[in-house]
Amino acid sequence: MLALVAVAGAGGWFLIAGSPDSGDPGVGNKAAAVQQAPEDIRETVEKRPRGTAGHLVASIQDRGVKPNQHQDTPGTWATDKVLVKGNDDALDAVEVNSGDEAWSQDLAGSICAWTNHVTVDGRTAIVFKDKEKDGTCNQLALFDLDSGKKLWQVVIPWKESALGNFPDVTMTKGVVSSAWARGSAGYDMKSGKRLWERKGITHCREGGFAGGKALLLRLDCATSDYEPITKIVKLDPRTGKEKWRYDVAESIGLVFIISSEPAVLAVAAGEDDISDLISLDEGGKYRATVRLDGGHYEVDCDSGVTYSAVDDCSDIVVGGDQVFITSGEDVDGSNHRSNRIVSFDLGTGKPVVKFEAGPDQMIHPVRMSGGQLLAYRNGTDNYAPFSLVSLDPRTGKEKVFFYFTVLNEAMPLTYTKFSDVVVENGRIFFGSDMVQGEAIKGKPVPEWLAFGVGSAG
Repeated sequence: MLALVAVAGAGGWFLIAGSPDSGDPGVGNKAAAVQQAPEDIRETVEKRPRGTAGHLVASIQDRGVKPNQHQDTPGTWATDKVLVKGNDDALDAVEVNSGDEAWSQDLAGSICAWTNHVTVDGRTAIVFKDKEKDGTCNQLALFDLDSGKKLWQVVIPWKESALGNFPDVTMTKGVVSSAWARGSAGYDMKSGKRLWERKGITHCREGGFAGGKALLLRLDCATSDYEPITKIVKLDPRTGKEKWRYDVAESIGLVFIISSEPAVLAVAAGEDDISDLISLDEGGKYRATVRLDGGHYEVDCDSGVTYSAVDDCSDIVVGGDQVFITSGEDVDGSNHRSNRIVSFDLGTGKPVVKFEAGPDQMIHPVRMSGGQLLAYRNGTDNYAPFSLVSLDPRTGKEKVFFYFTVLNEAMPLTYTKFSDVVVENGRIFFGSDMVQGEAIKGKPVPEWLAFGVGSAG
């Protein structure tokens, strides 16, 4: 059963006070929002609020998770009106500010693929299982996040393979695309009509899509000697035709697509962890390599066997021809940790600017907002508050949106490696990827699925 938590004064939540910072309504950012069409993938430019005291604006709990029960909760989305959370075989939404339930949408089966992309007019796509066909992961649907209305639903031609992987899903302007081991297809965002379909290529499997401004496909192939090799293909979203192809070196193991435009890859060269970032130019030609120096920098990507998303990497953002990543932790004693965000030029691979978290704090990049980088800090000593901040790559300066604190019960949702972090309409939202049921004196306790924070000013 879904539980909604009251917004105001919930047990001492978000009590950090701040003062207005006058004369800067736009995050210190002179870049105006780019004019976008309703079916474009949104690239909102956030305005910094007048006050820096944060408070809870929305939260979702689930009281139905049984003790020791594992439940996947994939996907977290937000608009100016609602916070939406994937919860096993349902989508649940609450109104921002009031905390009231907005809508709930039961699905035919569990969510098995989703995308973080949202259109300007608030639509997103998911794939879920068909209970009537032995849990086949083949139901693709587009939803309006504000209303919860399912706009269309189609069956994708996926059949479970020996590899066991699920399809993935992504979006570009006007098109929803899905890839599976033996093929892929693109669907018109307005009608759900299939625009094109790719059949499987000999000695290759379609590893997955990265969307947004462009559509890139990872092909997982093998040489004649059965050595693995990866190819990155840029497709025309409307026709499915190839525009260019980049062959990753055979010495590279795992490959993830950090950004579709500009094209940036995260790769594991001879090891299990991400070791390098590779940038490509507009024609798919090699530009530069950013070396992560054996743990000095951290890029964490989900390489699960059944989860097919190739763009699911945390603590990394691309914008302004730079890539922003976090350093490894600096540890001083048992409870004193800190880190920094460092940017690298995508044309040269050289470092550009550094943002320090500060003593007993960790900082995490979230997304670009015009020419600014949005990030959040969390304290590691149980005293320093969280904060949502704007970082200027040109000047190295930082401006605070607001400060806030988090209850211990909701703290796991703020760990970027295991949760979603979304900034939208001047607010920050955190959502879990999964929950594990717990009990107190034999009775189930509510499990936190998502919450959002905004300025009280």
